[in-house]
Amino acid sequence: MALGGARVTKVFVAATLSLAALLGVTLALATVQANRRADESIRRALADVRRGVQALLAGRTATLAGMSGVSAQVPQFRERLLKSDERSDVLDQAAEYRRLLGAAWVLVTNEHGILVARTDRPEEFDVDLSRGALVAGALSGESSSGAWLEERSHQLFVAVGVPLRASAAATPQGALLAAYAVDDTLAQRIEQATSADVVLFALDTLDHPYVVGSTLPREQVGPALAANTAALRRLTADSGAVEVSAVVGGEQLIGLASPLRSAGGDAFGGVVVFRSRERELASFAGLRRTLAIALALGLGLAAVCLFRSLQTTDTPGPPSSRPAADR
Repeated sequence: MALGGARVTKVFVAATLSLAALLGVTLALATVQANRRADESIRRALADVRRGVQALLAGRTATLAGMSGVSAQVPQFRERLLKSDERSDVLDQAAEYRRLLGAAWVLVTNEHGILVARTDRPEEFDVDLSRGALVAGALSGESSSGAWLEERSHQLFVAVGVPLRASAAATPQGALLAAYAVDDTLAQRIEQATSADVVLFALDTLDHPYVVGSTLPREQVGPALAANTAALRRLTADSGAVEVSAVVGGEQLIGLASPLRSAGGDAFGGVVVFRSRERELASFAGLRRTLAIALALGLGLAAVCLFRSLQTTDTPGPPSSRPAADR
């Protein structure tokens, strides 16, 4: 009896371990496969979002440039900006133009690239801006656009520059620049259009990133960007996208960063679009729970069967009767 019970015990233990190993391997393989598919799905989605962000920014920049070009050809507008003897009149005209465009600021230079007026810094004038790519391009008769970094205030903008002239064939009389801010408001608009978390950043003189706009908590995403400094530095030389990662609110985020370049081609900052790995794996979480429950139920059922089998093996049978001749 004892020998049979031991044999049954070994059989059931082996079966239980085999079942546990099979379910464990199945769960592990399913997890690896789900993680791989989630990452692939996130990368495809981020590539689509990146194209959407580029189209959104290009559209907004083109609208600002178009309205600037039309206004720059209005004779009264040019005369008041460039020929007025009163700086207050010049500033008033520039401020009115800024309100019309909904721009963050507007600045005007003369034909030599010398600052005539700037709406966000009315006290500044007679500053030589001719070396800047936007001003130089406008004074050569070309419209251009690009990132504009204010290092003193740690602010980033996208600016457009158009020539102030009477017609397309006329010599520019000055340059007109208008800009919109790269900030939290822009990040929120991008999020509304793409349904992705967005972080806008600028690069300092050492190419260290710092947040200028975000839909995520800055106190968490800021250190994450700093940890990805080496990757983001590649944007200064590479026009492609760079993958980054961050942990925000306990969630693992995968991001794709694109550069924001000046009119001269320098990377002054960038845009990072993020998607959550946990949210992408949400559909797999149910399957993983099901497999885990199946593993637990399988082990429990095996244990019950083993217990009942041992009880049956150890129960003594009825006493055997002896032949009458032996009595």
